[in-house]
Amino acid sequence: MHRHLSLAKLKNGDEAIIAHVLGEGAFRHRLTEMGFVRGKKVKVIKNAPFQDPVEYEIMGYKVSLRHSEAELIQVVPLAPHLEEKLQRLQQFRDFFLPEDENRQEEIAGEVADQCPQRNDDEGAREHGKTIHVALVGNPNSGKTTLFNHASGSHERVGNYGGVTVDVKEATMKKDGYTFKLFDLPGTYSITEYTPEELYVRQHLLEQKPDIVINVVDASNLERNLYLTTQLIDMDVKVVIALNMYDELTAKGATFDYQALGEMIGIPIIPTVASHGKGINELLEKIIDVYEDRDPTVRKIHINYGTEDTVEDAHYGFIAGALKETYQEPEVNPEDNKVRELDDVLTHRVLGFPIFLFFMWLMFQATFSLGQYPMDWIESGVGMLSDWVGTIMSEGALRDLLVDGIIAGVGSVIVFLPNILILFFFISLMEDTGYMARAAFMMDKLMHKIGLHGKSFIPLVMGFGCNVPAVMATRTLENRKDRILTMLITPFMSCSARLPVYLLIVSAFFTAHQGLVLFSVYLAGILMAILVAIVLSKTVFAKKEVPFVMELPPYRIPTLRNTTVHMWHKGQQYLTKMGTIILVASILIWGLSYFPQNEEPITTIATNEVTMSSQDVELLQQAKQEEHSYIGQLGHFIEPVLLPLGFDWKMGVSIIAGMGAKEIVVSTMGILYQADVNADEASDALIAELQQQNYTPVVAYGFMLFVLIYFPCIAVIAAIKKEAGWSWAIFTMVYTTCLAWVVAFLVNQLTPLFT
Repeated sequence: MHRHLSLAKLKNGDEAIIAHVLGEGAFRHRLTEMGFVRGKKVKVIKNAPFQDPVEYEIMGYKVSLRHSEAELIQVVPLAPHLEEKLQRLQQFRDFFLPEDENRQEEIAGEVADQCPQRNDDEGAREHGKTIHVALVGNPNSGKTTLFNHASGSHERVGNYGGVTVDVKEATMKKDGYTFKLFDLPGTYSITEYTPEELYVRQHLLEQKPDIVINVVDASNLERNLYLTTQLIDMDVKVVIALNMYDELTAKGATFDYQALGEMIGIPIIPTVASHGKGINELLEKIIDVYEDRDPTVRKIHINYGTEDTVEDAHYGFIAGALKETYQEPEVNPEDNKVRELDDVLTHRVLGFPIFLFFMWLMFQATFSLGQYPMDWIESGVGMLSDWVGTIMSEGALRDLLVDGIIAGVGSVIVFLPNILILFFFISLMEDTGYMARAAFMMDKLMHKIGLHGKSFIPLVMGFGCNVPAVMATRTLENRKDRILTMLITPFMSCSARLPVYLLIVSAFFTAHQGLVLFSVYLAGILMAILVAIVLSKTVFAKKEVPFVMELPPYRIPTLRNTTVHMWHKGQQYLTKMGTIILVASILIWGLSYFPQNEEPITTIATNEVTMSSQDVELLQQAKQEEHSYIGQLGHFIEPVLLPLGFDWKMGVSIIAGMGAKEIVVSTMGILYQADVNADEASDALIAELQQQNYTPVVAYGFMLFVLIYFPCIAVIAAIKKEAGWSWAIFTMVYTTCLAWVVAFLVNQLTPLFT
């Protein structure tokens, strides 16, 4: 009789055989899907820097568990005779039965009962030249990369779970057929446990795609094929895209994928999506399957035994099939090099300094590298403004173009290079797999503030844009974790706030700019931690959920994926320039231009010094703006802002920023009118701010206010979609109140310590 130990008792490097998984419900279900089933070998790799969670290796991939979860997994330390017993457990033919027509009809009936009936008006389609294809696969399987190459689309690609959090659609043509491709969220199974699983299952049952492309990571077959067995049970037409096939061959493994395809009745096509290899062959195979020309396709029934053993039986079937077709290679020396690199990057002492260094490098590069193209763009904006002002006669139309559109949009577009650099660094961390390691290192700290380690991923995504970050919370299985993560995501400084920081830092903090910018981002992180602690102890004081997260392999990102991601975000930024910010700039200009009922100012003499015509013009503009509609609004809210050190112009900028945070800068560009003939639009605005007698304390408080207060309308809409109106309204109110309190404390208390 072998003595059972808990997995948590093993030390680094120890190997064992899983004997039993304790617990029940969601916890046991999730562990089973991730491969923790009886008879599987598991190895302890290392502890996180704070000794929790722990990285394990099972079925050829890495996964992290907390000590509390590992305590519930009982194992038997590995011995030679147990290795032999383990091999005997990998049975195949007991689970693979001849096709039973009656059973197939029964299964088809069960599936049909779950599918909503569709009449002609609801879009029932006849067999024709249009093929509806759904892409389904595990996170990190390269599904979205394949989608991008096949369709020419530019969706976001990342080397961690949950990047694709909604369905993406594209249309393409090949060989006379029209393909409608749907990129579904990455999921480990379709048992309706997480929002992704439910979404994918509903799409397959309700939309009834003609073909399902099951994207399988060739370097991690056993775990990826779990989803394949579920697709077999759903009785849908499937073609397997054996992706990252180059990694399988590079490590020396041999795999008779054609034989496996014949066994399971699904054609398998090797692909390398990152380089576009195998895509044409895959599309041709889809056509063959659609036209019922492929002899491989057939229905099979997998016998899972009793209900108590059905989860283990999935992996038993897979293990037996792979035993017939797949042979592991000898140990690859490159694996040791990768492991040594990982040991350094996630070292218990060096891991956090390395991570902070990467963060600092990202922000410093945003300033230093972005300065050169920023200068070129703002020079162009200045020349355009001068040219338009020269060729047009005076009047409202010229003022609209010069002071409204060019000044407003131009003051924001100059920061495009900085935005691209920021997303470039974020993309590198995601695509290499380092982002998931950061979540691994941060789990214990996240656990302390009541969050799941996976929450770190959408929070870091928030540095790019809060909207996809809010949507990425769908990767969290527990509703409490999802909502709590949504509520603190707005504290992550998105790229839209970056133009505000760059403007204020350039005007008031000429020394140590990168450090000041980093401090604002750090303040947002600290604020998120404090709010999370308070909410987790009060509103969300509920039972914790297990921490189970895959650690994807390190991969060298392709230049194409990185640039696609960077340009995709750049396009979003430019689109915002031409829509939200353009409309807001015109609106703000109109509110500041009307009513035009002020008497013109003539020459004014002060202390025997006569003002120049240019000074008179600027004074006239200032008086006009103060008495305009927007000036009246600013004066109305000014009493609330005076304790913060803000004036009415800053108040107007804050109100305008509710639509989009970049509008704060464009509003300032309109309200703080500098020399209309200035060659450098951004420099002129900076110079004008420096003349307003704002102190660095007020300027820093203003940046913190912009960081914390009301998220943009798009974020509120995303929270409403994910969690409902009540949480969206709560977010609007509590962030704005908190922003006021923080800015007040900075303005009132900072002078006491200086």
